[in-house]
Amino acid sequence: MSQPRSDLWHEWSLAAKNLFFPIFCQECGRRLLTDENGYFCATCWELAPRIQRPFCTVCGRPHRAAVGLGTRSNFRCGQCFTVGEDRPVRRTYGAARYEGVMEDAIKLFKFHGKQRLAGPLGELMREFAAQELECERYSMLTPVPLHAVRERERGYNQARLLAEAAVPAFPNAEVVCALRRTRPTRVQSTIHDPRERRRNIEGAFEINPSAPSPSGHVLLIDDVVTTGFTVAENARVLLEAGAETVDVFAPALAVLRHQPPAR
Repeated sequence: MSQPRSDLWHEWSLAAKNLFFPIFCQECGRRLLTDENGYFCATCWELAPRIQRPFCTVCGRPHRAAVGLGTRSNFRCGQCFTVGEDRPVRRTYGAARYEGVMEDAIKLFKFHGKQRLAGPLGELMREFAAQELECERYSMLTPVPLHAVRERERGYNQARLLAEAAVPAFPNAEVVCALRRTRPTRVQSTIHDPRERRRNIEGAFEINPSAPSPSGHVLLIDDVVTTGFTVAENARVLLEAGAETVDVFAPALAVLRHQPPAR
């Protein structure tokens, strides 16, 4: 059976591209011979530290002491037990740890205009969702919004690109930009004091009046969850507007020590 002409053209164009415009893995420097990822070789991407069972059913962080002991059941961590049930975010999920290759990928995607990384990051999210999330539960995927000025400067909202890449895993959901940012804020990763982080985003979000009102079970999408203050503030606004529950999903989750979930 002959190979389709479109496949042949793709192979020829890829060969020409690799000859005249070679690209290299951002992690190991190996030359890339495929355009599937475009920034990381298959080996480095597969070595990105995935989050695997068992992990906390609330904050999503892995139970380090339990890994390798044979348990496959997720359970709440000690810190989440102390916080109790009064929190805006019901559950947080991260597909990989925010370190190594994954940290580099998120920074390229978020700060250096590499929109193409939404593809492999979205695929990572879909694979994790198929294994760990109740995908049929959600009626809406909504991205954490950027302020209009920052989105115009960047040219895109990375959380929205991730939501659009992940939504095929959720049969009953659609992407809705239900939130908007009311004022510019400092980039949270540049603030080290947790109290200052909280003040930075308090009151910075509201419901987008031009979008459908949130209802049912909402999945809030962000690029990385660190302290959780930003997603918690978004979740409060969604709940006040009518959402039944709000869960959070990101391709990367910072595994921090002694950091309770945001309230």
